[in-house]
Amino acid sequence: MKNQVRKGPLFASALLAFIVALSGSTVMAASYEGRVDGVGNVDVQLLSQGKLKFPRRAMSYGVSGEVTVRFNVDVEGKTSAAVIVEAKPRRMFDRSAMRFVETLQFEPYVSDGSAVEVKDVVMTVAYRLE
Repeated sequence: MKNQVRKGPLFASALLAFIVALSGSTVMAASYEGRVDGVGNVDVQLLSQGKLKFPRRAMSYGVSGEVTVRFNVDVEGKTSAAVIVEAKPRRMFDRSAMRFVETLQFEPYVSDGSAVEVKDVVMTVAYRLE
């Protein structure tokens, strides 16, 4: 039992480092589909994203999952009006996914020479333990 206690923190640290290394690759596509009023479906380009934080509770339980979030991209390329469409498992990753979506920066969509809001962009944020 003493041996397991000594290995526990080392294993957790190694696992956390592995998750952090993977966090940059959780968003796979560089563009996402949304819609612009009067135009229809359009693609918006993802320019940057913050770090995805794997919730401690999920890590301690060894749980992987994903959250699908719908949001708008405003005229400055920032996300707004984010809502969770689906989460597996429910409520385990919701807060982390919403915070992650707040860090996203998109290229503003231009229509007729002016930046316009893109609505109903959908992204799935994956949380994987390997």
